[in-house]
Order: sequence, then C-alpha cells, then structure tokens
Amino acid sequence: MKKTLKSQVRIMFIASSLVVLSGFISCSKDDGLSPVGCNNWSEKYLSQAQAYSDASAAYSNDPSVSNCNKLKTEGLNYVKSLEGILSCVPTVNKSEFNNDIKNLKAEINSTACDE
Repeated sequence: MKKTLKSQVRIMFIASSLVVLSGFISCSKDDGLSPVGCNNWSEKYLSQAQAYSDASAAYSNDPSVSNCNKLKTEGLNYVKSLEGILSCVPTVNKSEFNNDIKNLKAEINSTACDE
C-alpha cells in the first residue's frame, strides 16, 4: 500500500473535521432537537480513528501482509464508525462528509495485501 501517507492525511482531515463539528454541536445546550444517539458522538469514531492510525503506523514500520490486512480491517472499522454517525453531521456538511467516506472506503478496498 503505497498511499499510506495520503491515507493518514485523509484520516486526520476527517477526524479533525469531526472534532470541530462536535465542538459546535456539543457546546450548545440540549434542546431536544438533535438526532437520537448524537450526544457525545465523537466518542463513537475517535477510538476507531486511533486504531486505524496505529495500524497505519505499524504498516509503515513493517509493510508485511499481516500488517496490511490489519490496516484494511481497521480502516473498514473506521469507515463503519463514520457511517454510524452520519445522522449527527450537520446537513450543510453531510454531502462532503459522505463523499470523503466513500473515497476512503474505495481506497481501503482497493488495497492489495499480497504484494
């Protein structure tokens, strides 16, 4: 997987965008209008983002088939966690967020670990 740096930048961009968005949302008082399950929604993806980042670092240090497979697994888990909070993303950002998820998922799925 030769796109490791690009993948790490994309992961950090998505994660940092979500942190900023959570700051806007979490600082407002609860008016009962937010989607169900969106309280502390950043917690739902941050642990997966960290696991994906750790797997990416491990693969960068040792580009073995095993580490590549772990990177793909953690990457898809991260994508799944991002998809799980899609209803929490403000409508104005949802299209771009969804495109970023699709691109990341396609990149992960196109990775060949048998090299």
